[in-house]
Amino acid sequence: MRDDVPANVTTLVPVPAPAVQQLVATVQELSLARDLDRVMAIVRTAARRLTGADGATFVLRDQDRCYYADEDAISPLWKGQRFPMEACVSGWAMIHREPVAIPDIYADPRIPADAYRPTFVKSLVMVPIRAADPVGAIGTYWATPHVPSQQEIELLATLANSTSIAMENVQLYAELEARVAQRTADLVRVQRQKEELAQLLVHDLRSPASGIMLASKLRLRDRSTSEADLQRWRNVHTSAEAIHRMAMNLLDVMRSEDGTFTPRLTNVTIAKLLADVIDQMTPIAAGTGHPLVHEAHDVPAAIACDEEMIRRLLQNLIDNAIRHTPAGGRVTLRASTTADMLELRVLDEGPGIPPEHREAVFAKGVRLLDEKPASGRGLGLAFCKLAATAHGGTIAIETNEPHGCVFVVRLPLAR
Repeated sequence: MRDDVPANVTTLVPVPAPAVQQLVATVQELSLARDLDRVMAIVRTAARRLTGADGATFVLRDQDRCYYADEDAISPLWKGQRFPMEACVSGWAMIHREPVAIPDIYADPRIPADAYRPTFVKSLVMVPIRAADPVGAIGTYWATPHVPSQQEIELLATLANSTSIAMENVQLYAELEARVAQRTADLVRVQRQKEELAQLLVHDLRSPASGIMLASKLRLRDRSTSEADLQRWRNVHTSAEAIHRMAMNLLDVMRSEDGTFTPRLTNVTIAKLLADVIDQMTPIAAGTGHPLVHEAHDVPAAIACDEEMIRRLLQNLIDNAIRHTPAGGRVTLRASTTADMLELRVLDEGPGIPPEHREAVFAKGVRLLDEKPASGRGLGLAFCKLAATAHGGTIAIETNEPHGCVFVVRLPLAR
């Protein structure tokens, strides 16, 4: 210490610029480390480079033992081994919470000489990681007698401080990842529970709705039923059919999201399929004062499709047409063939859909701004898109001159 410096003032040893640059680069690397292995790899290399040592070790505190977790040296040291805290220099540095520099390992009583004889080590510096409550230590070793300088000790101490912060960051990052993983698992579990509940709900709704539809159709076909009762039964049939179809739409949209939405193809008679749709939807159209017209032109006898899925697709489109067509307006189901496609058209006489909105209406949960809340839940047309696509077909919207929409479904005849 210089004579003109007071005794209570610490003299800082100047650190060469290259060492400072190396230390800054190391600190930057440590700030980006996301696991302990990466931290140790950075530190073991930096410790040798900063001090010019022949070896470096990264020691972790394992309760009352020192675990030599990693090393970078000219020949093997103690990687993977554990020693009692009181039996090694790294333990001494952690217990006393201060660096230790030993120019001659065989002249220092803190050194277990027998453990060092098989190694190249002649001199060393050991610094604790985190002075307040050490979690480990960094050691550097020389193969020839070396008197560690104050600069080397300070560089290692600074590296140890940065290492402590990096290890805390790694722990925080791991805890954050664990929380995110747990949160994700919780969300997946909740979503699965919702799906299971929805499936149970669909099942519980579908069966009574089917029974109500059957009963209402029988009453509607009974010629002794009065006109007033006919209208009431039409309303019953309409509500039951809507519940049944909405439940099935919900189930299929959910299946599409988990990858289990697949049509079951059978050879379906087209005339019978269309007649069933008309039979199912006529009471609904009659109840709202809409004539339901069915036209077929040169259609083939059969097509390979999922009969229930295509029937419901057409029911959704007809229901949509009925809801958007003014009372007295006609709704038409038209079937024809073009080249190798079966073309199914549902025409309404409603206000129409602007071209810029025509693709959006097929998205789940989407309704037009002028639709009433009770007009749907945004599942019917979403299901139609899924069903057409699942059959290798398409669905599109055209204009029905002079006003209204035409929903056009094209399904391949050859599958």
